[in-house]
Amino acid sequence: MREAAITSMEAIEAAARQAALDRAEGVPATDHGSEPSILSAPSEHAGIEAVLRHRLRLPGDIRLGTYEDLNHALFPGAQLFRATRIQLSQGRRAYFFIGTYEAPWRLTFSLIAPCPDCGAPVPSVTINTQADFGDWLMDREGITEAPSFRTSPVHRLDCSIVTG
Repeated sequence: MREAAITSMEAIEAAARQAALDRAEGVPATDHGSEPSILSAPSEHAGIEAVLRHRLRLPGDIRLGTYEDLNHALFPGAQLFRATRIQLSQGRRAYFFIGTYEAPWRLTFSLIAPCPDCGAPVPSVTINTQADFGDWLMDREGITEAPSFRTSPVHRLDCSIVTG
């Protein structure tokens, strides 16, 4: 019987799970150098995409869809500046991330997933490393809630999780 080839998405998920297991076992993370500068990128979206690619250790040949998120602000209190939404997908499997600046002005990525109360697609957990993504894939405890999880305007009106 011939084994099926591992797809790029499967390889990305396997690497993320392994990074999470390594972190849990205390294995030091490999230094992949400093993050790319958003300021030297051709556009804000391209810069934010480059940072996510770096943090998740995504190979250069993996295509990402990057566009403006119409629901979430780029930083707290922003009216005109919108978060960047990044889609990592292959076939029918897709993951959506938003990049926002959170105090103290660090770029933070949140995974868009259904709210456990209302089912709306909201920023659910913070994914700033490959190991964070692996923890989420394995449904492990201790994952950090996304900064805008409880305040996302995408929650349904009757959602019990919404604050302020």
